[in-house]
Amino acid sequence: MVRRILPPMNPTSSESGGVLFLSATLGDGHHSAAVAVRDAVSELAPTLKTDELDFFDLVSPAMNKAIRRSYILSVRHAPSLYEAFYRSSGYIRPDSAFQKWLNSLGRKEIARLLADRSPKMVVNTFPTPLGAISSLRAMGRTRVPSVAVVTDYSVHSQWLHPQVDRYYVGSEELKEAMIGRGIPGETIEVTGIPVRLAFQREVDTNEVRHRFGIREGPVVLVMAGAYGMIGGFDAVVAELVRSGPPATYVAIAGHDSAIHERLIEVSRQARHPLIPIGYTDRVAELMAVADILVSKPGGLTVSESMARGLPMAIFRPIPGQEMANLRLVLSRGAGFHARTVTELKTGLRRFFQDEEVSGHMRDAARKLGRPKAAFTIARDVLGRI
Repeated sequence: MVRRILPPMNPTSSESGGVLFLSATLGDGHHSAAVAVRDAVSELAPTLKTDELDFFDLVSPAMNKAIRRSYILSVRHAPSLYEAFYRSSGYIRPDSAFQKWLNSLGRKEIARLLADRSPKMVVNTFPTPLGAISSLRAMGRTRVPSVAVVTDYSVHSQWLHPQVDRYYVGSEELKEAMIGRGIPGETIEVTGIPVRLAFQREVDTNEVRHRFGIREGPVVLVMAGAYGMIGGFDAVVAELVRSGPPATYVAIAGHDSAIHERLIEVSRQARHPLIPIGYTDRVAELMAVADILVSKPGGLTVSESMARGLPMAIFRPIPGQEMANLRLVLSRGAGFHARTVTELKTGLRRFFQDEEVSGHMRDAARKLGRPKAAFTIARDVLGRI
């Protein structure tokens, strides 16, 4: 049985139409944010219809696969090219010809979708459909309310559109940056980036240790990202279990089965215990057991880690949006940045050996965490429909 985190509320509108969530599967963050808010809406208003769609699947499933593959390959093997693309697209004027063209992507499909489903609200956790809906509203072709859940801690022009009713953002710094780019402050609410309801729930850590075979003592959780986005992930883990600080290392490979198989091989020769895991929906429980997380700073990863009060050892951030996420964690003292495997091992040793350092990071992570962000957003969404 799923316990209710907050008491349900009765929406003033009728059930028909409901709330439509538009996300994407470039990485897992956009989808996870949509699921988090959708589940919170369902907790608060159980009879209200909710649907989530992958924007690129709506436009073209074949194109979606190609875009996802290109994104993964560019991040893994050509991060400097990805950074150049991210920066060059980050300051496009909303009235420019190129931005108008971007806003036309999927516009026909979204117009048909809105006409067919008549949602009372669209919640966008990916920026491209947000631009398409904004342009449809400017053209007078729809009046559907449209809100944005920004899934990183950085400002980027693709999120900034004139016909957006509400922005939900992760930090005060991001709100100020958006105001500086012309977005009215009264349309921006600092909620934190929404994480799934599992990150609010208490965990029986002994049961989790038993289920995954995690022995007593320190635990380092190492995550490659949903699609194995950290290049050479298995080699990094191999080095940690060979000469890193004594601990049980739990390594999550995500959807990349080849990485998972290599981690299994590494575990057979490891000096320190290594538990290799493929894709799992138990991350919230594993974060509750871990002492520190080693990963790149995706917006959702940072938010999930902070929601658990779990410090981060940030390794190989994606140039672009993840650099802003990195700066946020470092500025609040909730983790450290390792540029090399040697720096990573040194940072982990200091974390485990110096209780003052580790205690400060844990306190900072708890203060930065916003585990109830999804409910804050859900209540506002329901109030608007």
